[in-house]
Amino acid sequence: MTGQKARTGRLAASLHRLLIRRLLGMTALICALMAGGAFLRMYTQYDDLVIENSLRGAEDFRTVVLPLLDAPGPLNPDKVQAALDSLSGGPRRPTLGFTASVRVLDSRSVVLARRAVTSYPLAGEVEGYLDRHGYRFQPGQVVQSREMVSIGGKPHLHLAVSLSNSKGVVRAYAESVYAVSQLVQDDIAAGMLRSVLTVVLVALATTLLLYPVIIRLLRRVTGLSVHLQEANLETLRVLGSAIAKRDSDTDRHNYRVTIYSVRLAEALDLTGRAIRSLVKGAMLHDVGKIGIRDAVLLKPGALSDREYREMQSHVQHGRDIVSQASWLSDAMDVISGHHERYDGSGYDKGLAGVDIPLAARLFAVADVFDALTSRRPYKEPYSFEESMRILELGRGNQFDPVVLDAFRHIARGLYDTVAQADENWLKDCLQRIFETYFIGDIEEMLSGMEELVSGRASAHGDRSPQN
Repeated sequence: MTGQKARTGRLAASLHRLLIRRLLGMTALICALMAGGAFLRMYTQYDDLVIENSLRGAEDFRTVVLPLLDAPGPLNPDKVQAALDSLSGGPRRPTLGFTASVRVLDSRSVVLARRAVTSYPLAGEVEGYLDRHGYRFQPGQVVQSREMVSIGGKPHLHLAVSLSNSKGVVRAYAESVYAVSQLVQDDIAAGMLRSVLTVVLVALATTLLLYPVIIRLLRRVTGLSVHLQEANLETLRVLGSAIAKRDSDTDRHNYRVTIYSVRLAEALDLTGRAIRSLVKGAMLHDVGKIGIRDAVLLKPGALSDREYREMQSHVQHGRDIVSQASWLSDAMDVISGHHERYDGSGYDKGLAGVDIPLAARLFAVADVFDALTSRRPYKEPYSFEESMRILELGRGNQFDPVVLDAFRHIARGLYDTVAQADENWLKDCLQRIFETYFIGDIEEMLSGMEELVSGRASAHGDRSPQN
């Protein structure tokens, strides 16, 4: 009962974390979208106003300088400068900004006149920008170019227009940089902030209204998912026990090798997904022995060559069995590969090295260690020291050296606590493993349920220490 309450408490906490994380994520996403939309809307609005204001200023200058444009011969720089200076330095709409710098060029792009607001803090940066990024005019080209640029971290409008005489002949060009006012920038920022605050308030209000409803629904879904997951795990345990009892009088072997495998996987820092696959494979590693005749499976003496080949076929039988259940499909690595050897001399595919799935390489060490340290009808258990010596003899030929090194660091502790443990202790330990990796986190569990219901196989998430 205490364990059930503790598991319920962990699931409830995990459920709240999941929901809050999802709601916060959606709120942040909506805020970003709304802020971006508000910025684009207000930016476009002010952009149109700034461009309109600047183009009117250019048209005013053309009106003033038109007599010079209509006059024959080259344009006089002094007269063009005088015409430029005669214009009011103030903008048509002061709230939008002002022309920070303007220059007039002849048809060959030679500067005839220029004027700049020297009191502007970014005056130097503006002049430098025009010198580096001035518009490349072509003689006689009709131009009306505008581009919003950042100068000194502030928005500016870069405007370039052609100046035509009364007959439409391009005689000169005007190029200017318009500084957007701080008032406009502040208004855009305020609009974005208003949009974000509105979204946050709406999201909070919606969350307060829907949170209890969502929690109740998710609790019901979680309860059903927990029952389904527990039923699957119980079936896994029962099936594993049934297999173990075919050639043994106890199912403790299955429990021990699963515990050994999980602890070794943890020492190798495998992912939770990889460990879940490993648990399934460990519990069902010999499921294919269901298809082996009793005369071969239970034969007390040595097997003949024909009988040995039949015994080897339990690997293929195992693949055939688990391939029919999507929830068990990720157990295939252990079932198919736990009799492979690191040097390639194993069966039934003759894989070698890292071509053998990591879960199978790992399980092979755990399986042999349990076989050595446990009592069997035909032998007494070996001591810990003798068992480790025998394992060491398999380094590089039967076992992955990296996996074997990791096991050596934890083997003594496992031997002292697991090897001689009774069945009740082993069941409790296995249950804790189930709770940790299968039903300890609602998000992982619901993800697993989604895979189960949709029939998708879990992707393998193991990380080989040798890859």
